[in-house]
Amino acid sequence: MEHDVDNGTGAFNPILRTKLHRPQLSADVVNRDRLIKRIDSACDLPLTLVSAPAGYGKSVLVAQWIEQLDRSVAWLSLDADDSDTRTFLEYFLAAVNNLVPGACDATRELLQAASPLPIPVLASYLLNDLDAMDTRCAIVLDDYHRIEPLSPVQELMRRMLAHPPRQFRFIILTRHDPPLDLPSLRAGHSINDVRLQDLRFTATEMGEFLNATQNISISDEAVKKLDREVEGWAAGLRLVALALRHVDEPSTLFKRLHGGLPQIQE
Repeated sequence: MEHDVDNGTGAFNPILRTKLHRPQLSADVVNRDRLIKRIDSACDLPLTLVSAPAGYGKSVLVAQWIEQLDRSVAWLSLDADDSDTRTFLEYFLAAVNNLVPGACDATRELLQAASPLPIPVLASYLLNDLDAMDTRCAIVLDDYHRIEPLSPVQELMRRMLAHPPRQFRFIILTRHDPPLDLPSLRAGHSINDVRLQDLRFTATEMGEFLNATQNISISDEAVKKLDREVEGWAAGLRLVALALRHVDEPSTLFKRLHGGLPQIQE
C-alpha cells in the first residue's frame, strides 16, 4: 500500500520511501567487530534491543552488521506520526514488502477497513502473515523512542513479541528503553540487549577512528586523556576529529581537553 488518507479531507499521504533506507556508511567508519559478533551471536532471538542516548552510533553499528548478514533486513526510520497505528502499519508493511513483495496481504486488506480494528485482531493477522513467510527476515525499527509510550503501537509490539514469528526478527534502536515487557523477554531468553556501556568506543577504536579520519597516530597518553574526556561517545569523538582539522599540533588540542562531554560539545 503506497498511500493513506490522513485527516478526512480526502488528501493522500504517500509513503515517504526515504524512511525505508538504512544509513549510508562513510568511508571513515570504524569496523566494530566485537559488537557485530555480539549481535550476530544472538540474531536468532526474537528481539535485538540497542538502547543508548543520541550519538553513540546505534544506527551505524546496525547498518554495519546488516552488510555482513546472510538474511534480508528491512529498515524503517520512525517519527512521531508513526505513533498512529494505521500509519505505523502502512510503513511496516511497505518495509516488509521491500523484502518479500506481496507479503502480509491479509493485514494489508484489514487496513482498508473504515473503522479502526482492535489491536489484538491486527496483531493476530500480522503475526500469521509474518509467520507464513518462508524467508529468514528482520526489520530494524530505528528511533523507536519517537513512538509515544501510550500509543497502541506499543501494545501491538508487545503482542508480536509475546508470540514471535518463526523466522522474522525485530531490531529496535532507541534512546531509552521502550514500554515493552523487557523483564519477561529477558527471563525467556528472547532478547539480545546492547547498551550504552557496550557502544562506548574503546581506546583502540578511538585510535583507529582518528587514524582513519585524520591520518594521525596519537600517543597512549593522548588516548587515555581522550578516553576520560569523551567517555566513548561516538559523536564526541567525531567532534574532536573535526576540531583537529583546525590545529597544527594535535597534542596541543588533547592537552586542552577538559570538562568532559559539555566542553567537547562546546
